[in-house]
Amino acid sequence: MKTTEKKIIVTLLLGIIFFPSVSAKPKELATKYSLHMLGVYVGELSVIQTNNNGNVNIEAITDIKVNLPFPYRIKYVQNTKYKQGVLQHSHVKTYKNGKLNSNMRLDFVKGLYQLVTDEDTTIIIDSITYSGSLLYFNEPSTIKRIYNERRAEMRRITPVYERTYIIKDEKERELNRYYYENGILQSAKMRHTLGTLELNRVNEQQ
Repeated sequence: MKTTEKKIIVTLLLGIIFFPSVSAKPKELATKYSLHMLGVYVGELSVIQTNNNGNVNIEAITDIKVNLPFPYRIKYVQNTKYKQGVLQHSHVKTYKNGKLNSNMRLDFVKGLYQLVTDEDTTIIIDSITYSGSLLYFNEPSTIKRIYNERRAEMRRITPVYERTYIIKDEKERELNRYYYENGILQSAKMRHTLGTLELNRVNEQQ
């Protein structure tokens, strides 16, 4: 075999060996949002979504600081995992003024969901394919139901205008409104215990 032919064969073999590892590299998306309440800046939300061959992991941190009659800070640390489009795990920790206030886990076990809170464990019989953690990089254009990880409840989500969606409560009152461009959440208005929270994207997709 000629030297040139050997080099070609070696090059092809190396391409076969290394191409799968390159193509399987996880795709990561990251962004941040500023948070305002009554026109005043109150904090930031950062989100990182990683997609590895259909397995999606989302990490989101919401940090809110407001000055009521006294300083008040609330922080949500949230991690959600999907496997081939089905929610497998969700973990939400809520901190108030630096101290852990609540700890909620949801795990998909043998076809059922186990919801574990600070006080008890509840079994949920349902199929969850879309939740709040997916809102940032996955426009809900064909989605009709959304699971709220923080409240452990399912809500209807409805398109109202082009690229605009709303979530209502059981009395048909609007809770949240989301606006998208190029499939990515750009802004939102969300009802919060402290008041209406306005969210605006502040950086480009990484």
